[in-house]
Amino acid sequence: MMEKENKHGLTPERVIQILKKKGTYVNLEEAKIILDFVNKIAHIAVNQYLRGCI
Repeated sequence: MMEKENKHGLTPERVIQILKKKGTYVNLEEAKIILDFVNKIAHIAVNQYLRGCI
C-alpha cells in the first residue's frame, strides 16, 4: 500500500522505485532513512542560499 505523500511530495516507496531504476535496491526502512537525509540536506542548502541573499 502506498504511503500518503509527505509535505515534500516524495514517499519512501518512490525512493525505492527511483533507486531500483538505477540498480540500487533498498528496503522500506532504508528508503525512509535516505529520504530523511535528503530532506535535511535540502533544508541546509536552502538555508545557506537564503543567508547569501540577505
